[in-house]
Parts: sequence; structure tokens; C-alpha cells
Amino acid sequence: MDAKQSALAFLDRHSVGVLSTNSPDGAPRSRAVYYSSDDSFAVYFLTVTGTRKIDDFNADAKAAFVVSVEDAPQTLQIEGRVTDITETAAIDPATRELVAKLQEKGPFFAPVAHLDPGVARLYKLSPTWVRWGDFTDGMGTDSSLIEIPL
Repeated sequence: MDAKQSALAFLDRHSVGVLSTNSPDGAPRSRAVYYSSDDSFAVYFLTVTGTRKIDDFNADAKAAFVVSVEDAPQTLQIEGRVTDITETAAIDPATRELVAKLQEKGPFFAPVAHLDPGVARLYKLSPTWVRWGDFTDGMGTDSSLIEIPL
């Protein structure tokens, strides 16, 4: 399997990553989010109005996203731009996949449902840069960290 296919399979196997943004005053912010993804490394996640994430996106749409695991030292790093896709046709397949992943969590379904009431929004992180880190095989930076062309 090539690096791109390995990275996509890794992204699909997991459901939680860390989303990093900049606050309106430029301070870094990170938070864990449940996500779904597609074959272009786009990441989809839900939030509700009134959260700091939305304030951050409105101030600066650039974001970074990382999925990493400890048991097999692998990580996927994505940088890109976040857009609100709540009103687009893309919402149906992305939402279905995301809700299916959330429902797998049983009684802890939809952490977003535990937040104060607000209007649910679906966001998409469109990648501008992707790097796959697989430290399970090979030695050296060039064989362990691979930038994936988009």
C-alpha cells in the first residue's frame, strides 16, 4: 500500500482528532473533535453556534488537524481552510458518516449534544498540506515522514 492509501486508511479507521485554530486575538487553541473524512483528506465535524471554534473560524479560517495513535506510532497532520458547509449538498453524506461514527460510541453519543443549546453547524477542513508519519517501518525522516501531494 502506498503512503497516500495508508494515510487515508488510517484517517478512516479513527474518529477523533485534534483541531487547532487561532483565536480572534491570535492565541492558539486546540480541541479534540469527532470527525469523518473523504478520499481527498477533507475532514468534516460538527459544532454548535456559540462555541469558540466558530469565533476562531470567523477571525481566521486557517486550521491544523492531527490524528495520532500511541500503540502503533503513526500520525497524520493536515493543514487547510475551514468552511461552513451546513447549507450545501455535501452535508448529507458527510453528516451520515459522522453520525454513524458518533453512534458507535454508545451512551456517549454526540458530545456536541452536551453543549449549551445552539444551532448545529457542519464544517469542512479542506486540506492545503498533508503529512503522513509512520514510524512503524523504516528509519530516517524521509522514510518516516511523507508529505502527500494533493
